[in-house]
Amino acid sequence: MRLGVLNGELGIFTIDGLADMGCIQEKRIKGQMPEGAELEDLAFFYVPDRDWIVVNNSHPFAEYYAEIISCYLELSEEGRREAVANAPTDVVKAALRILDDVIWRRRLFTRWEGLRHGIGKEAVKHDGN
Repeated sequence: MRLGVLNGELGIFTIDGLADMGCIQEKRIKGQMPEGAELEDLAFFYVPDRDWIVVNNSHPFAEYYAEIISCYLELSEEGRREAVANAPTDVVKAALRILDDVIWRRRLFTRWEGLRHGIGKEAVKHDGN
């Protein structure tokens, strides 16, 4: 998979076309998609074993989704709840729910890593969420 870095700090990358994705990733992503959906319709996807959010640059609204992802990941929990409640379309709302899942997974991993390395719960970064 040939990736470009959109925001390394937030773990957001880009791919120029899903043909570059590779067959293993393609099978994994197809398994997460709703029945009848096509890969070409995919605006972004999450690669949990690498903790990457990958934006499909060949999607017609790639820039829009890249901006949404970057902004949403920077919001507080209250800000995210408000963004979901005020999402302009059901498609955007579904995308925000996917990002909520990514945030949840990242939070779990951060806590697990801290405990695994002998850091107590009080030392693991906790933003109250």
